[in-house]
Amino acid sequence: MISVLNQTSSLIAEDALSSTETNLQGSLQELSTGLRINSGADDPAGLSIADGLGANISALNQSTTNASNGVGLLQTADGALSQVATLLNQAVTIATEASNGGLTAAQSTAANTELQSILTNINEIGSTTNFNGTAVFGASDTYAAGAAATGTTLSSSTALQTGEAISITDGTGNTFTYTAAAGSTVGDLVTAINDAASGTTYSGSGTVATTGTIPSTLSASLSSSGKLSISDPANTSLTITDTGGTATTGTLGTATSGGTSGAETLTFGSSVTSSTALETGEAISISGGTSTFSYTAAAGSTVGSLITAINGSGDGLTASISGGKLVIDSGGTTALSGTDTPGTVSTFGAFTQASATNDATIFTSDGTSSGSTLTSAAIGSISSGSLGLGSANLLTTSAAQAALTAITAAINTVSAQEGSIGSSVNQLTADQSVESTEVQNLTNAQNSVQDADVGKTVSNMTEYNVLEQTGMAALSQAQNAEQNVLKLVQNLP
Repeated sequence: MISVLNQTSSLIAEDALSSTETNLQGSLQELSTGLRINSGADDPAGLSIADGLGANISALNQSTTNASNGVGLLQTADGALSQVATLLNQAVTIATEASNGGLTAAQSTAANTELQSILTNINEIGSTTNFNGTAVFGASDTYAAGAAATGTTLSSSTALQTGEAISITDGTGNTFTYTAAAGSTVGDLVTAINDAASGTTYSGSGTVATTGTIPSTLSASLSSSGKLSISDPANTSLTITDTGGTATTGTLGTATSGGTSGAETLTFGSSVTSSTALETGEAISISGGTSTFSYTAAAGSTVGSLITAINGSGDGLTASISGGKLVIDSGGTTALSGTDTPGTVSTFGAFTQASATNDATIFTSDGTSSGSTLTSAAIGSISSGSLGLGSANLLTTSAAQAALTAITAAINTVSAQEGSIGSSVNQLTADQSVESTEVQNLTNAQNSVQDADVGKTVSNMTEYNVLEQTGMAALSQAQNAEQNVLKLVQNLP
């Protein structure tokens, strides 16, 4: 049927031509990008798979770089340790020579000078070796201690015991000693240490004595956790001691006689338990009639130790804790009296050096939580102090022999650390190999999902080019049909 209102043939030709143009543009995009999937509309599921594989590949590539950097760090440490081992072997030769009798004092001094030079070189290696601007070897210079007697935190106003002496000695023999007076506090000690380091004359409570030159790098402070922190970056090996002072009161408190006729007792006033520590040297005396029981507490003694001693004394006394107080029962009509003479108390517990290990941690991952690995390699401190050679010298035959033993032990320590580092290097090298293989396989998988098949795409583009030309011709013919209608109309009378 001939119609002028709707040219169906033109519409069909136009629709087919539009579809051909769309397919042709898609083929051109595939060829220009090399990808079959250029948007989510091309293949939603395929795009999701390809993006996931791409994330895995990116994580593995960076993990390979991480492992390479980790190997570089560990090899830097290993190279430095090899130099330390060489120096220690030289020290063994010198110490062995000095251990032999027959050296003059001048020769022993010369040998010791050479040893000290070697130890200085070791200290320099430990403190200056770095990787990417970061120190390679752990070297903690900080020692900290909290309150020994009460377990509570310290403050600047915490009282020290009268006569309590705190001594700090570095690896070269320089010594600082602070002796507390009545009323001295932790704050006074901190000020005294910092004044000595800065060369300022201390004028507070207590007295200061020094031997040698106190390094300006020494410092003291109270940490936020209530511990006394003492550090010296120039000396990672410090010896800190706290010789306690005389306590103001005894642990048990004042003794009061009591009880009833025929059951005389003696009660000490302070609240205690069987595990309450007694002061070192604290003297407890209990008298009744013509007999006297005496007990002097040793380091580590407790109220429980005292009770055991009383009950086993054979004096007829019975000791127990009643109502939180130490009570002594005479077992008869003899009235009891007692005294508790204070002993020696140390304000600080043992000074503990902060961890001197530099943990090299290398993170590798395939982009998933289950495929992530954290490889840690502990790199210990390297210095004469950390190797147990802080006081080594060759000035006498006996000192040289002791130094030789210490140097041999240091060589074993360095060798063990080299072995540990070597094991970590091997592990990271194996990780790199596995990651490279994974990247290769995942890349092939990603390519198979998203890459364009060039041969097929070129064939399709040729087809669409032909269809485009035929579609244009068909559309032109459909439009000419309208002209034929006009010719019919023009022939009407």
